[in-house]
Amino acid sequence: MRSVISEDLYQFELPSNPILSPNGKQVVYEKTIARETTNDYETHLWLSDVDGKTERVLTTLGTRNLNAVWAPDGKTIAYLSNQSCGTQLWMHSLDDDEARMVTRFRSSMGSIIFAPDGKSIFATVSVKRQGHVEVLEENHSVSELEQQIASDYVTWKNSPKRINELHYKLDGTGLQKELYMTIVEIDINSGSYEQLIDEKYAVLEHTVSPDGKKIAFTAITTKDANPLFAGELYTVPTIGGDVEMLYSRFPVSGLTYSTDGKWISFFSGNGDVIHKQLFVMSSEGGEVNCLSEQYPDTLADLSYTDMRYIRTPAKPQWSKDNQFIYALSTHQGTNEVVRFSLAKDCSPTTVVGGKRTIFHFTFDGEDTIVAAYSSGNHPGKVAAIRFSEEDYVARKLRKPTDELPIVEEAFPIEEIRLDTCNEELLTKIVVVEPEEFSYSSVDGWKIQGFLLKPANRTPGEKYPLFLDIHGGPHSMHAFTYFLQMQLLSAQGFAVMYTNPRGSSGFGEEFTKSVQGDYGGKDMQDILNGVDEVIKRYDFIDGTRVAVNGLSYGGFMTNWLIAHTDRFYAAVSEGCISNWVSMYGTSDICPGFLDNEFAGQTEMETLWKLSPLAYVDNVQTPLLLMHAEEDLRCPIEQAEQFYSHIKRQGKEVEFLRFPNSSHSMLQNGQPKNRITRIDAIKQWVSEHLEK
Repeated sequence: MRSVISEDLYQFELPSNPILSPNGKQVVYEKTIARETTNDYETHLWLSDVDGKTERVLTTLGTRNLNAVWAPDGKTIAYLSNQSCGTQLWMHSLDDDEARMVTRFRSSMGSIIFAPDGKSIFATVSVKRQGHVEVLEENHSVSELEQQIASDYVTWKNSPKRINELHYKLDGTGLQKELYMTIVEIDINSGSYEQLIDEKYAVLEHTVSPDGKKIAFTAITTKDANPLFAGELYTVPTIGGDVEMLYSRFPVSGLTYSTDGKWISFFSGNGDVIHKQLFVMSSEGGEVNCLSEQYPDTLADLSYTDMRYIRTPAKPQWSKDNQFIYALSTHQGTNEVVRFSLAKDCSPTTVVGGKRTIFHFTFDGEDTIVAAYSSGNHPGKVAAIRFSEEDYVARKLRKPTDELPIVEEAFPIEEIRLDTCNEELLTKIVVVEPEEFSYSSVDGWKIQGFLLKPANRTPGEKYPLFLDIHGGPHSMHAFTYFLQMQLLSAQGFAVMYTNPRGSSGFGEEFTKSVQGDYGGKDMQDILNGVDEVIKRYDFIDGTRVAVNGLSYGGFMTNWLIAHTDRFYAAVSEGCISNWVSMYGTSDICPGFLDNEFAGQTEMETLWKLSPLAYVDNVQTPLLLMHAEEDLRCPIEQAEQFYSHIKRQGKEVEFLRFPNSSHSMLQNGQPKNRITRIDAIKQWVSEHLEK
């Protein structure tokens, strides 16, 4: 077997978003690969039986085939595809294995849901303010229509843009057109459509009631609300009519109806945008009940990895008897499926969990879950998992000072593999299994860490240490394959990563503790982790430690090298150096900083907590890497830090990535991702010799 190389990025197959058929016998899921010749990605739909005996590709045209939904009779799969005329709604008949395009919308589509009678689809489509859904002109060839779409974009891009809203840009998509998402009903045979709501409501997500009479949706109605933080809950009759508000106290997401239509479940932070909990209310409105008060962790996928191309938020899913709701949750470096009961005397229990990171699941309503997941030694697979009460595990509330129990092996043990993703590649490359450890830090808090040993370690030899700091700060290092970590292990580094306070998966107090204290006890947690691994593993050379971090991790890297000379080399990516300018330039600000800094966002405080204020102290050789189209942490953050260090005559380099956003780690152009990884390896390896 050989060591992994950066070009293996082109060999990985990344499955996601499995969806069970109505009879529970088949699963459709997405599989994404990186393409070297075109420097992009291709996503197709695959179909598998839940017994794992058959598997076949469903789509072969286009490069983005997403968001599949089953017709109620299980004979047709609808999905969004860019096969022709931009992204449109397509139908694939399983009877004759033929696909056809249904819509001809001029602008983008969002999510799609079948009506219970199977005759129409409710979709979100973007429209202009004070306008209506537009369609492409008739009697034109496909090439003419695609030129029309391209011309629309060029015209908009090269036109002046007059802005009067607080949130006018979004990382990954750029400056926002004056559009909003509305809900339309589409006849699946004719393609005709009807717009159901007016422009007052900028729709974020929607779902249809089991009887087909109502649509529940979330939307923002105030001009300066940030759509990233979810919206208010409304319903509208599917035949059209008045919109009714059901809930507006706090932003909500993840709407689902119970199978009998009597209840709506959703996620909300109860005023906090970080720690998500599960709520349920009558579908007619009224009292809202929290079902997750006794569950310690947040209900979201917050795992941190470079092997996830598409993240589709997993909504809560109901049992057929309407007594239980199943939701995806973080927990101590894992993502698990947790069962919540509508009965007050029934505690939440994990039904599928252990040492793996589930990033999407689909539920048959009884005892089988199909999950797409990764583990420390596998980039991604799809499996059918049957569970029973003997497998259930209760996750109890714990104090940050309580001992961290070792995470269990994946459970239930038995599962049926439904795909073959990555199997051939994994027979050829060396994969190092991460080792979990825990240690005590400031205030006696227990912190989780992971270590990858050098891939080809020789007994008696000493090896340098590479420290990686995750973003967020509320994401979480997890039991998941991480290409960058494996590559550095293959390069001869011991690789460590930790979940300092502020990370998700360790309780609400732990997650929120960093708010108002960036660069304080979180920094000590990280440094104490370095001390721990040096003490714990005798093959690590504690005099040769390099550090890398992205986003919040880039902030922390800058902060560390401005406050200590402990590291021989540093790589800071997508960083923050100046909170003052970040407050006014990031797509998630000012709201994000108002929350994270506990309302203390006056200039003096923002500057005091900025690494740039201490830039004169930097002695560590630094490589700054930044995507030029990053709107989450704009590139001016790196430019400022670079210029001040360079002016002082200290060692710093700046690597800029064109055509890339803040999410370059997961979905940047493949060549940029490979250049990025190779640059990290080169920087920390070359400085070992100095």
